[in-house]
Amino acid sequence: MTAASLSACGGGGGDTPANGNITQAAQPATPAPSTFAVIAAGTTHTMAAYETVLVPAGAVISGPDGSTVNLNGQSNTINVLAGTIVTVPATATGPATNQVVAKAAPQAALLVSEPIAGGGMIGGEASVDGAGGQARFGGIHQLAVDKAGNFFASDRNGIRQITPSGAVTTLPSTPAATFDGMALDAAGNFYGAGAYDDTIYRRTPDGVVKPWFTGWNGGVTPQTSVRLAVDGAGNVYLADYAGKRILKFSPAGVRSVLAGGGSGDGNDGVGAQAAFHGPSALAFDASGALLVNDSDAVRRVLPDGTVKTVAHIPKRLIAPDGPIAVDAAGNAYVAGDTDLRRVKPDGTVTVLTLMGGTPYTMALAIGADGKLYAGTGWAAPVQLWKITL
Repeated sequence: MTAASLSACGGGGGDTPANGNITQAAQPATPAPSTFAVIAAGTTHTMAAYETVLVPAGAVISGPDGSTVNLNGQSNTINVLAGTIVTVPATATGPATNQVVAKAAPQAALLVSEPIAGGGMIGGEASVDGAGGQARFGGIHQLAVDKAGNFFASDRNGIRQITPSGAVTTLPSTPAATFDGMALDAAGNFYGAGAYDDTIYRRTPDGVVKPWFTGWNGGVTPQTSVRLAVDGAGNVYLADYAGKRILKFSPAGVRSVLAGGGSGDGNDGVGAQAAFHGPSALAFDASGALLVNDSDAVRRVLPDGTVKTVAHIPKRLIAPDGPIAVDAAGNAYVAGDTDLRRVKPDGTVTVLTLMGGTPYTMALAIGADGKLYAGTGWAAPVQLWKITL
């Protein structure tokens, strides 16, 4: 299995052998080492392992599996795999300030997983509390974890608590907390939102559910589910898939656009100048940056709204349902239709395949034990899995 990785993270590279239709760089607008070479306009070049070349805006980058990215902007560093094809149209005559860096092919890893809770029934069933395989879920959409190591799943029929040993109970809520996206703050408040409703709700520790922010989408009914995250200061973040942006809500309920909504598709930038392809989920790393599942890429969003691409993922990630989780080392985990992917901070992508196959994964989380956990959704047997990396 192959995977391409494109990352606009600035810097990087190495010596470049001259082969194919390339010419020696001639003083690009942004200074670059003279050993790098430029892909000539109107030519195509196949990247060798550990090769670096320079290209202008307008270049088309095609991964070994056929995935394609149109490169816009200047002074980006794009990480790809050996065998990636770089095409510079004859009309792309601007300064070649973008670096394309070929890495070795990603390693495929076969992982061991074990079900923690859920009886393996297809989603849509009534929720049943119980221990381990005796429990039933309607469909796990998002996972949250508390300091004690308990998991909380936004299920079709309410918030389900799952202990580390696999005991499942439904949290009492008035009215029922039927969320798709859900996040838990340090005070024990749950924030939730769902498809066809542009209201964010809050469930307080006493079980009362009330609207917390009404009209997050400007009164327009969203047509897709949304995912949420909460930072240590109590700010709530929402991945707006259709609006291609990340929204921020202060503890006082003040809404702002952290990043996204700009022109283009997947362009890096700051605030509204950045553009997303379709953000479906988000999670914080240890530094306080948001890692975003952007349908076919992993993007990093800094607190000031600066957006940089960490890696492009060949083949479609599950969209608009694709989850993301981030471990203590800053590695991001995302789900495809048939596998999981680990994306390191430097953009290296590793394909993770579960023994016996990978079910349709709707939710990912890092447990208090540091291990990766996956919740399968309504289109597959609905269970919580513990994954040994």
